[in-house]
Amino acid sequence: MMQESSLRKDLPPRFTVSQRSAVNPGRLLALGYVAMIAVGTGLLSLPFASHGCSVIDALFTASSATCVTGLIVKVTPHDFTLFGQIVILILIQIGGLGYMTLSSAFFFLLGRRVSLRQRMLMKESINFLNYRNLSRFAFTIFKVTVIVESIGAVILVGWFRFMHGMGWGKSLYHGVFHAVSAFCNAGFSTFPDNLARFSADPVVGLLIPALFITGGVGFIVISDVVRRIRRETLRLATHTRLVLTVTAALIVAGTLFVLIAEWNGALSAYPPHVKLLNAFFTAVTPRTAGFNLVSIGGLRTYTLLVLMLFMFIGASPGGTGGGIKTTSFALTFAEIGRVLRRRRELVMLRRTIKPDQIHRATSLVILAGFVVLTSILLLVIFKRGDDAMRCAFEAFSAFGTVGISTGSAESPYLSFAADLGVWGKLVLILTMFSGRVGTLTIGSALMQGTRASRIRPAQTNIVVG
Repeated sequence: MMQESSLRKDLPPRFTVSQRSAVNPGRLLALGYVAMIAVGTGLLSLPFASHGCSVIDALFTASSATCVTGLIVKVTPHDFTLFGQIVILILIQIGGLGYMTLSSAFFFLLGRRVSLRQRMLMKESINFLNYRNLSRFAFTIFKVTVIVESIGAVILVGWFRFMHGMGWGKSLYHGVFHAVSAFCNAGFSTFPDNLARFSADPVVGLLIPALFITGGVGFIVISDVVRRIRRETLRLATHTRLVLTVTAALIVAGTLFVLIAEWNGALSAYPPHVKLLNAFFTAVTPRTAGFNLVSIGGLRTYTLLVLMLFMFIGASPGGTGGGIKTTSFALTFAEIGRVLRRRRELVMLRRTIKPDQIHRATSLVILAGFVVLTSILLLVIFKRGDDAMRCAFEAFSAFGTVGISTGSAESPYLSFAADLGVWGKLVLILTMFSGRVGTLTIGSALMQGTRASRIRPAQTNIVVG
């Protein structure tokens, strides 16, 4: 009875619990992404969208754009026409924000009431904790996106025009495309070599990470920080402090590791200040961004292993990135410490963490590990070559919706995915989909809800360890 009353408190008064249970939000959310990918595939398959693109490559590109991944099997500026590139950009924008966020923001702008189903989908999409003020929050997300992307685009347009001598048309197009792609953590670029030509450019090397880090920390964190700056709240929420702490720690640790590991390796040709810039960029881009200043295939094996860990962790909840999220990583890591210390409760940042959140985080990590390992196994089987390391890196990149790759043997501008056959590409498509929608969401979409039994079986003990 307690659970039922608390649930009713969260729902609008005119809806009942039975109505809520009839809807599977995870299933509807997953089907929505499938529909977007299908529409994108159809548009990219049109003759005037590309200079020759098979259905499987159109499906892969649409999936990569919708899931804001950035793995490519076609060179975006060469193989797709302007129409095709605009389709990709629209898919990136919708996929990055989430189609439910955009629709909810639109309804809020029109003053229309958002239905229960839309609220449930919105909550599932951004991992919001309750149903209150969801439409208003969606509109806040939309405003933040427009403001941040506009600022990024203006700076990039001016920089490309006056510092790199591009015409106004090219500067405008490249600036807007990269601002949207960066904030949405997509990694798609309108330059064939991604951002390698800007490896010594401090503005591009710092602005692009600023955009994808902002998008990656999550809109819940952004909203909380803005409220704190406006002094609408006395202190940041525990979620915000945890996200910012873990994000900062990963950035610093990753930058130092890449700088030391690749000082005489991939970074050897650069002066010290450019080495620091490229080490920073290489350390933060695996956090689901997908851009690169240096060749990922030229990095040492142990550097690639660390980047795979970063890709697995990914961004933060409610953001534009993928992976298991920084909070799940932190909770799982802290839970291991609690078990080893034999403490009864998990305490983080002077707050006791609820057991159900710990269980959700550990379940997510286990499911994510299963998805990635299965993807690696299938890719190795379908590739039929001695490319296990490259297959593993591509699988981690797909699940984390990152997009960086060790590269293709066919072209230096393509991802390793281009070397795979149809089955290998389908595996990566499903892996990208799992990383963007979420393993728990997909799991709940596949599971048929059952009514809990009133009979409680007797407890027993299982030997562990």
